[in-house]
Amino acid sequence: MKISASLRFAALAAVTAAAVATTPAVAEVSFKGKTVKIIINSKPGGGTDASARQVGALLADNLPGKPQIVFQNLPGGGGIKANNYFAAKVKGDGLTALAGSRTQVSPYKLRHKSVKYDPGKYRFVGGTARLGTIILINKDPKIQARLMDKSQKPVAFGAIDGERTGDHAAVWAMEYLGWNLKFVLGYAGTSEMLLAARRGEVDMVNNQTVFNVMPLMNDNMKAIVQLGNRDDNDKFVERVEFKGVPVLGDMLKGKLDAKAAKSYAGWLDDQTVEKWIALPAGTPDDLTKAWRDAHDKVMKDPKFVELAKREFGGDFGWYTGRQMDSIVKNLVATTDEDLAFFINLRKKHGLPIQ
Repeated sequence: MKISASLRFAALAAVTAAAVATTPAVAEVSFKGKTVKIIINSKPGGGTDASARQVGALLADNLPGKPQIVFQNLPGGGGIKANNYFAAKVKGDGLTALAGSRTQVSPYKLRHKSVKYDPGKYRFVGGTARLGTIILINKDPKIQARLMDKSQKPVAFGAIDGERTGDHAAVWAMEYLGWNLKFVLGYAGTSEMLLAARRGEVDMVNNQTVFNVMPLMNDNMKAIVQLGNRDDNDKFVERVEFKGVPVLGDMLKGKLDAKAAKSYAGWLDDQTVEKWIALPAGTPDDLTKAWRDAHDKVMKDPKFVELAKREFGGDFGWYTGRQMDSIVKNLVATTDEDLAFFINLRKKHGLPIQ
């Protein structure tokens, strides 16, 4: 017997209605009445701490149900302590996230003997793009003259742990531009390091935020070189606030052989990320999506963008959680051979290999 179209439609509608009636409704994610925590893998007062608190407060406002938010600083080992704890102890229930910086996802840091975490397994909420680091030197002409004269006392380059972009950039400059430097390591954080430069305890420092760099330039320091930002053609160019400051890659052009150039290119890839926020491995998709959606809203909010550009620079940029997942997985996959050339340069010029 042939069944009419109207009967087939009625039968299909009945089956669909029955299926809907027997399928449990999927509850929407809500954090109403809950408290979320962001662990910050550095001490209070530094750039990672400031960024985490600023973005975190706005995240809470954009998470469904507008939860309360608390922050916990867990410094130690250049971020290793907090990451080890996060990976081993924190449940993927969407109530705890970790805030960190480029250093903790760098292939160099991940070779540290104390590292017990794999950031490639994190579920990233999002991150900010790394702005090109600025290296500054004391304006004293006598100090600047010593930079290119190895017969004189080395210029003191202040650093936290030797793992920052500017520290590494200085190694390239020592090897291929002839800089006469000595690293002074051990500053507790960015604030202490920059204060040492103001006091004249060290002659050179580095940072990437306009908020930190401009006051130094208005005081006793001069921008001498910048890493620059990638443009749409994958070339590193001057930052908008630092026109006229030479770009390191341009200064190195023609000075690197094929092996050094390959190593330098790989090192640049490690300078992609600035700050990030992540959820633990195993966090369910719906909870991850709620955090990522909230992060996207924060990054697109005109008031936040205006504030970020004023504080960090006019070329402020950011990455989605999915982009961060991809970036970090590529960094984790970096081979030992890829790192060997630059590791040897670091050893040669006095930066510790942790």
